[in-house]
Amino acid sequence: MDKDYKNESLVDVAYDILKEHEGEITFKDLFNAVAEKVEMTMDRKDASISGFFTNLSLDGRFVTLKNNEWDLRERHTFDKVHVDLNAIYEDIEENSSSVDEDMMDEDEKNLHLGDDDDEDEVNSSDNGYYDDSDSSDSY
Repeated sequence: MDKDYKNESLVDVAYDILKEHEGEITFKDLFNAVAEKVEMTMDRKDASISGFFTNLSLDGRFVTLKNNEWDLRERHTFDKVHVDLNAIYEDIEENSSSVDEDMMDEDEKNLHLGDDDDEDEVNSSDNGYYDDSDSSDSY
């Protein structure tokens, strides 16, 4: 007799599916298998997919692998699934120091170079709030 999954959380159903599958599975296939087990309607699938992805990502029993494939963390060594965030942040810092000014629009150039030509947008007597009294835009 099949287990009744209607009252189970989606990540618990995903855990059972991966236990039975004995290997990695794409997110799409995993979500479709979960939806089938809990007998989701198309509307519920559409409403649930992002929350399922978030919950799957946060649940320590699961690990994401290459090509958006998922598996149980217990099947993989730490070295295979660990991402060194320090290395990622070092790459970001190195890349951010070499900004290509040709790719910037004027506002980005002003912010990056410290040029502040927008003095007319703030009325000093208005405690720094935006002053749109001379704006010609109407809504």
